[in-house]
Amino acid sequence: MKEFLVVFIACASVPPLIMNLKALRRSLGRRQGDGAGVFGVVVLVLGGLLYEARLVPTGQPTQLVVLGLLLVSVVLLATASSGLGSGRKFHVGGAAFLPAAVAGVMFLINALMNDELPLEQSLGRLLAVAILVLAGLGASISPISIEDICRIIVSSVLFILIVTAFRPEVWRACDIFKCGPFGAIYTGPFSSENALAIFACVGILCVLASRSVSIAFWTLIPLALTLYATESRTSQAALTGAIATWFSLVLWKKMSVAGRSKLSGQLRFQAGVVIVIVAGLFASSFYLILTAEPSSFSNRGNIWIRALDALDGDWWRGLGLDRWSYLQSIGILPLLFPHSQYLLLLFGGGVAAVAVLLVFFGSVIRRSAASSSSLTFASAYIVFLSILGLTEVYWNPMAFDGHTFLVLPLIFLMVAGRRDAAEVTSQDKYKIIPALRAG
Repeated sequence: MKEFLVVFIACASVPPLIMNLKALRRSLGRRQGDGAGVFGVVVLVLGGLLYEARLVPTGQPTQLVVLGLLLVSVVLLATASSGLGSGRKFHVGGAAFLPAAVAGVMFLINALMNDELPLEQSLGRLLAVAILVLAGLGASISPISIEDICRIIVSSVLFILIVTAFRPEVWRACDIFKCGPFGAIYTGPFSSENALAIFACVGILCVLASRSVSIAFWTLIPLALTLYATESRTSQAALTGAIATWFSLVLWKKMSVAGRSKLSGQLRFQAGVVIVIVAGLFASSFYLILTAEPSSFSNRGNIWIRALDALDGDWWRGLGLDRWSYLQSIGILPLLFPHSQYLLLLFGGGVAAVAVLLVFFGSVIRRSAASSSSLTFASAYIVFLSILGLTEVYWNPMAFDGHTFLVLPLIFLMVAGRRDAAEVTSQDKYKIIPALRAG
């Protein structure tokens, strides 16, 4: 049964992959100058997934290749934008570099608190910062739409699901905490089922932004089956919260009788409500960490308690992420990662790293308030990440891997809101499937 399911998911991924690629090609055909932007996004998304799945060599040489390809993409974009008759106006704002700022804070603290690290290892950490800087710069000068970003993400995840059928070990045995519905837990080509579940959830959220019901329907089948087979309860709960946020905002607009003159104020109010919810989730994470028992959340509490003991109240600056590995080597910390996005940021970059991420999320939501549908997508996506981060690490700012691209849609949403809010409002591009669109 397990082998049949893997093959079925792979086969079911082929038609929607073709559909999404055709839709992407049609979209690119309507605009000029998107090729370099698409290339850069593919490098980050598909390249990161292949790297995470160890389908390409891992290590600094591959990261340097990624950095070089991104640099080529940015140069081509800059050349196209300054070409004769381009007529484009791009604004490189600091908000697009907030993810790089999170990584930069963690890099500096890691270097200061762990000065015994070899120079090569410290410089290797800098690669992740440079990649995020180029991602922010590329987003600032690229004309690619958020809908096309979603198509690339969905196509990349579907491609990985197809490749999985040719991998030897894609299941792991059940443990004392959980067991999948098929007598094992589906990990795909990744080291953990949680990684596969996160990518499937991001794909599902991107599918909801599609304007095509048929593409959305056929794409949801393999993605939903994959999520079900992983038995990743945190991802499932986070996706439920995200979809609830999405539907709530859509229904809010449908039930509203405000005229267009009051629409912008209503959207700003909705954005404020979502920001409060996200801030509440950030605060809730530390409540969970501080009140956890060793057996809490499948023994995650044991990790959190020992990590807080290692921090010894040094919350303001943290200890640097490489200190985690050192403390593992001498037995102070267990041989596991923090299993909390917020604890990872706190340990590796102190309060500043957590604060910058919260500012980034809030800025994306506020900028997306120019359009009800872009606000809906941004809010659902950020709520998903915020819930997910309560008991999982979805992004390590100090490393390039398959999770690096998760901040990419938010960077592009930030830039789109800054670039031309009036145009986004008039086009109202980022919509839920037609039957559920706000009127």
